[in-house]
Amino acid sequence: MRFWLLVACWFLPLWVQAATITAEFDRNPVAVGDPVVVRFSAAGVVGGEPDFTPLSKDFEIQGRSQSNSFSMINGVSSVQTVWELTLFPRITGNVPLPPIAFGADQSQPLVLQVLDQPPPNTNAGASAATDIFVELSAEPQQPYVQQQTIITQRLLHLAPLQPQASLTHPSIEAGKGNIQQLGKTRNTTLMRDGRNYQVIERRYALYPQQSGDLVLGRTTFEGSLATGQSQFDPFGVAGQRVRRFSEPFTLQIQTQPAAYTGKYWLPAKSISLNAHWDTPPDKLKAGEPVGLTLAIVADGLAAEQLPKLELKIPAAIKAYTDQPEFRNENNAQGIVGVRQEKWVLVAPYNGDYALPDIQLDWWNSTTGKQETATINAATLRVSGGAAAPAGQVTPPPPQTEAQPATPSPAPSAKPQQVVADSLMPSTWSTNKQIIVALLLLWVVLTTAWLLWQWKHRKSAPVSAKPTNVALPQQRNAKTALQALATACKNNQPQAAHDALVNWIDVGLNLRPALIARLREQANPVLQAEIDALGVALYGRGDSAWRGEGLWQAVKTFQPSAAQTPAKPAGLAELYPQG
Repeated sequence: MRFWLLVACWFLPLWVQAATITAEFDRNPVAVGDPVVVRFSAAGVVGGEPDFTPLSKDFEIQGRSQSNSFSMINGVSSVQTVWELTLFPRITGNVPLPPIAFGADQSQPLVLQVLDQPPPNTNAGASAATDIFVELSAEPQQPYVQQQTIITQRLLHLAPLQPQASLTHPSIEAGKGNIQQLGKTRNTTLMRDGRNYQVIERRYALYPQQSGDLVLGRTTFEGSLATGQSQFDPFGVAGQRVRRFSEPFTLQIQTQPAAYTGKYWLPAKSISLNAHWDTPPDKLKAGEPVGLTLAIVADGLAAEQLPKLELKIPAAIKAYTDQPEFRNENNAQGIVGVRQEKWVLVAPYNGDYALPDIQLDWWNSTTGKQETATINAATLRVSGGAAAPAGQVTPPPPQTEAQPATPSPAPSAKPQQVVADSLMPSTWSTNKQIIVALLLLWVVLTTAWLLWQWKHRKSAPVSAKPTNVALPQQRNAKTALQALATACKNNQPQAAHDALVNWIDVGLNLRPALIARLREQANPVLQAEIDALGVALYGRGDSAWRGEGLWQAVKTFQPSAAQTPAKPAGLAELYPQG
């Protein structure tokens, strides 16, 4: 009992002594996004645990520690408690640090000056903090509505960074538009103001949807500088925490030029039209279907922005089309959109049929001028069948003059319109019997043609040599691969393309079934063969396509076993996996 009374008397001065609490910053001023450490020191025993809730209004608390010390000098004992908090200011200006309650005791208030940019300082720690920043740039800075604009986001730093870091994606703060990332994050170097920076760079394609100001908000980097591994940090994740913001970025979006006269507004770097026939148009057979593939290739536009091509079919030809196929291929330079349309044409009788040219107006964003992409007119020469019966009129050659009874068309009239006008009677009352007879004859001829087609298909041998007609959709993966092997063996690019899409659908179960989806998972050999097939289809090369390489690459292709989980929108890892 005497011992405990002695101890109580010894510590009695500490219990009755009121605690004196002081607060101080490790540095002041500080840049927004940089951490600041505030230290609360209590000399004596405080009346209770501190309440740091008032700090959350203007600061983000990222770290907290507490230490206690006891000392006795010349018979006088003292106790001291220190709390350290790592804070990130949320706003700029003179930010007040309110008094913090420690039970009945309180700390004194402070004021922290928060700057937009790091202040110049010769201190080594502050200097390291000023050697890292985030910036945004755009090319062009004054695009037209719906014109592709390349947004470049860069993080420049001199000191090494810890791997645990993040950099948010740019987002539209004001105005309307669509933005998507191009390719993957890349690392490079950049010399600026005589200093060699390490650069982490991302690129985005932005498509503004309305004129006026479009504002990209701040993007945020958060991470740690690699300051060397400490003996108390066996995992090597310690370092100076930093946070940096890019400045808001404003673009001036222009309206469509008044001088543009095209039907569709299509601002792009380049646009080309391509046509691919399964059979040469001058070697067609009566009654046999022929496949025609039309494609728009636009550098600087997404496939969904491209319009349907206006194909004028001669009146005597039956034509069928399917849903268009859209493909987008992106790289660091932007997006190349491809819209592909497939047609099947059937000419029932011998003769020459004029297929007029196809034109598409577009705006060259590089030269600032309107241009026109064209597919030249073609003449379909059909043989091997019956001649057109009486009353069946085939389109005349373009050089033939219109009949006197028919008004001369305007210079801009299409060939199909000339044919249609020539078939119209001048007076209904005088030609009623002729029209009735033509209708009856058409019914008889159509019925006869359908019967002939049915008998022809029924008697066709099973082992007939395949043609480049569009392949039917096979729902069996093995059958789809066999169709692809046959098309590659016969060096038929269009049939190989259709079989490849079918195999992607039923064999790989990729949705949507696009060759671009396969190319993302393919190895370099298969990617090169897919590109060679595209060159052959769109007529960019002069050499004949050989399918053996594509077939060998497909046979050795191994699909990925799992899909990468989606990351939360707006925040991405700075160092991508793989």
